[in-house]
Amino acid sequence: MLKQKSCKQCKTKFTPTKPFQQACSPDCFYKLAMVKLELKKKKDWVKEKAERKEKIMTKSDWEKLFQILINHIARLIDHNQPCIATNTMNGKRNGGHRYSVASNPSIRFNLHNVHIQSEHSNVWKGGDNDRYDEGLERVYGLDYKDYVRSLNQTKPLHLTIETIKEKILIAKLIKKELIELGNTYDSAERIQLRNDLNARIGLYLELF
Repeated sequence: MLKQKSCKQCKTKFTPTKPFQQACSPDCFYKLAMVKLELKKKKDWVKEKAERKEKIMTKSDWEKLFQILINHIARLIDHNQPCIATNTMNGKRNGGHRYSVASNPSIRFNLHNVHIQSEHSNVWKGGDNDRYDEGLERVYGLDYKDYVRSLNQTKPLHLTIETIKEKILIAKLIKKELIELGNTYDSAERIQLRNDLNARIGLYLELF
């Protein structure tokens, strides 16, 4: 005889007549089947909606999605660090570019070009470039500041939508791993992480 179990629908204790029986009666079986059917319909609808949205996404849309991930990764690398420009912990934090996407799109996804920055400094101060440079030198040294400044000479990227999609999958995995680790890194470790993760994403292979 099989052991008693709780009905998945009404929670009443019953003795099943079959090994994988989940409902205590035909009525509960029908109700449970309807619930599962509705859940499947919702999942199918969400999947279909996502697929429809993906079909109409432009290259610019995919680049924006990739950029959101890169900025988040930069913030995770710089976890518990002050704003690169103001050296404070105040306000909302962004992944701030030394060279903005508009000024040099070829390095928009380069993690050496993205550091944690307060939204006020990043958005309302137009990137706060002079203090950004001062922060790079203060935190990482003159050589690193000069290296970041040299990134402005990077040749343009020519990415297809399919390539961007591939990089998004890698970036999502990196983001998940960094969140799970939840580490705080020192300055040398942050530089090395940027080297390693750039190489892993596969767009910028030059190391500092």
